[in-house]
Amino acid sequence: MTPPLQRGEFVCVSAHGVTKDAMVGLASPNGRSLILLFDGGLFWPGDGGGYVGSMPVFENDNGEWVELINQRPITIERKSS
Repeated sequence: MTPPLQRGEFVCVSAHGVTKDAMVGLASPNGRSLILLFDGGLFWPGDGGGYVGSMPVFENDNGEWVELINQRPITIERKSS
């Protein structure tokens, strides 16, 4: 089993075809609630909104990651060390 993500780890976050390098700024003890920090913005097309500099995310029971505000799916991958 993969250990939970922890503060200070580097990840790639992807949403609607855009991928950004990010760092876990805050993490809950079980690693399912995170604040990701990144340069610039990550925006959804149209009026979907977006995030600048940070994004709160949550891992659902099915293992899918979602951005917390609007519950839109995202992908998070650990960067190799």
